[in-house]
Amino acid sequence: MIYYCDSSAVSKIYLEEAGTTFMRKIRHNAPRDELFINDTTGPEVLSALHRRFRAGDLTMEVFSEARNDFRRDYFEFFHRVFLSEPVFALAMELIEKYPLKGYDSIQLAAALHMQAVLRVSNGQEVHFLGSDKVLNNAAQREGLVVINPSEQA
Repeated sequence: MIYYCDSSAVSKIYLEEAGTTFMRKIRHNAPRDELFINDTTGPEVLSALHRRFRAGDLTMEVFSEARNDFRRDYFEFFHRVFLSEPVFALAMELIEKYPLKGYDSIQLAAALHMQAVLRVSNGQEVHFLGSDKVLNNAAQREGLVVINPSEQA
């Protein structure tokens, strides 16, 4: 199965919140070639980790371990979808159609681009993993299979 993970899903691997158990299971059981992100996920997840630390929600030890684990996975584990001009053009089109934030439009555009490539090459479906309701709604309306980790047992 092919998974495209937006930042809200990826952060659940490193931060304890609703959906953490589900995402950690995917992270540990899915082969490396089945988990995809795009480059903007790096700054987004790192920002979430720092915000939670600065707010006092994480101890230095938990923060350091989560940050180090994420940085390792970002560079060595996840496959990254290249953010090309067509992906950015699609992201801008998606903003015209849906009330998406800028980075969310890039996440969805990257997943849709990946879906188009996979359909042509081998017919596989992308499973979009995200916890943002607006983004998930747009992804569903665009024809992606959407899984909200926060709603999984």
